Amino acid sequence: IAAQLSYAQATPKWAGKAKKAVFSIVTYDKDNKIKNTGNGFYINENGTALSDYTLFEGAERAVIINADSKELPVLRILGANSMYDIVKFNTETDKKTIALKSASQPASVGETVYLLPTQKAATCQTGTVTKVDTIGDKAYYYTLAMTTNEKTVSCPIMNANGEVLGLIQKNASDEAKESYAIGATYGASLSITALSLNDMSLNKIGIKKGLPETEDQALVYLFMASSQQNQDEYITTLNDFLEQYPNSADGYIRRATTYMGFNDDEHNALADADLKKALEVTANKSETQYNIAKLIYSYTISLGDKKP
Repeated sequence: IAAQLSYAQATPKWAGKAKKAVFSIVTYDKDNKIKNTGNGFYINENGTALSDYTLFEGAERAVIINADSKELPVLRILGANSMYDIVKFNTETDKKTIALKSASQPASVGETVYLLPTQKAATCQTGTVTKVDTIGDKAYYYTLAMTTNEKTVSCPIMNANGEVLGLIQKNASDEAKESYAIGATYGASLSITALSLNDMSLNKIGIKKGLPETEDQALVYLFMASSQQNQDEYITTLNDFLEQYPNSADGYIRRATTYMGFNDDEHNALADADLKKALEVTANKSETQYNIAKLIYSYTISLGDKKP
């Protein structure tokens, strides 16, 4: 009976479902060899997740193994901070994704928290909050009276209501009586900005990056990328942009400009299709017609006596 009571106390009713949001991660290097393994968890049903930056540093690709033992690829990195050892990313999703809800309020000193285990662990480990530091707007860093080990790095810390507070960070020693957790709200706030192409933390990860969440910022990102990426990389970025902003006339004109840079019939045909699409989606037809005319004029001048 005592064992059953202990199990019940350490395993709240919400734990069974919440564990399905936790997954294993495998990262690979440029030679497609396993680089690291670790943990992560979903923070929304669209496949957005958090893990530790160390796991992804130097990786060229990554996959997750979810609660159903299905392997899904990591699609894009959505933000990273090497100092706080945290990364935000999204994965391909499988049916309805179970995600953890972020706590609306930070934990308080003395509060009992639960370490949500991986699928293989049977019970939740408990501990108490000994210190709460503020590291930004509604972002927190927790010190916990809890012993954790390398296998629990990036597993979620939950409150009694089944809301995620943060993720466990690597400890100096498996025998240490204190552990630390970076707040999940801080991880959720990570983003790609117009200047992220120069972010050293992001550049140390070889996996494709996401785009800024507003079209104006994404257009500035495109401008920065045009001078820092080769043609193939830039076209991939343009394709991602148009997938995210399919009604951007500027996006189609920029991709058409890049296609025309190849100066061959195949890419000119693609450019022509993009210019027609720009006219189709534009909210300002006269301005778009002007920009297209200017582009074609510049292209014709650049050809000189060469045949188009």
